[in-house]
Amino acid sequence: MKETMIRSMTGLLFALVVLGAIMWNTWSNLALWGLVSVMGVAEWRRPQQAVGILGSIGFSLVMVVLSGMLLGMVWDPVQGFDPSLMLAFILLIWTNDTGAYLIGKPIGKHKLMPRVSPGKSWEGLLGGMALASLVASITLGENFWWVGGLIGATATAGDLVESAWKRKHGMKDSGAILPGHGGILDRFDGFLFAVPLFSLLDFLFQFDSTFFKSFL
Repeated sequence: MKETMIRSMTGLLFALVVLGAIMWNTWSNLALWGLVSVMGVAEWRRPQQAVGILGSIGFSLVMVVLSGMLLGMVWDPVQGFDPSLMLAFILLIWTNDTGAYLIGKPIGKHKLMPRVSPGKSWEGLLGGMALASLVASITLGENFWWVGGLIGATATAGDLVESAWKRKHGMKDSGAILPGHGGILDRFDGFLFAVPLFSLLDFLFQFDSTFFKSFL
């Protein structure tokens, strides 16, 4: 019970900090994603110092590119700072996680990749994609419901990649900065493939999240 309460409280605090930084201004976004990048690289380096400088530079470049794409989500060439699209993306990631848990936990029978992540199931994957698709139809428009499914699938792929990395190094969590939630990489592993995909789709289809704009 105590562990559940700690997990809930830190999860709520984490969500409020992330959402607050996203909605405040461009500089708070720069600080947020810059800090995530630095801490992510530090966590990645800790169990594998043997990769050397080239490996560290390579992963650092990946984090820099992802951060640049995320910053691009909050900047509109015409309106300037506009966090609505970023909020839509974050909500797709979080609802995918929620849907996967709500469906996979009670009825998940068919394991997705048991050797990598025993807790994940095909039922959970489909549940997460379905909920993310529903949210995409609300936040991005009915014509873009399918975006939620794609983001859900790629977010799960990123999670599996990080799980494989942790298993390789005998780690349960990437870090312990968030009690009950692990480290920074544990919280943002879904971004690895989802951010490039969402950025590409936005470039092709020019998303406009009027849903969030009505609240901002």
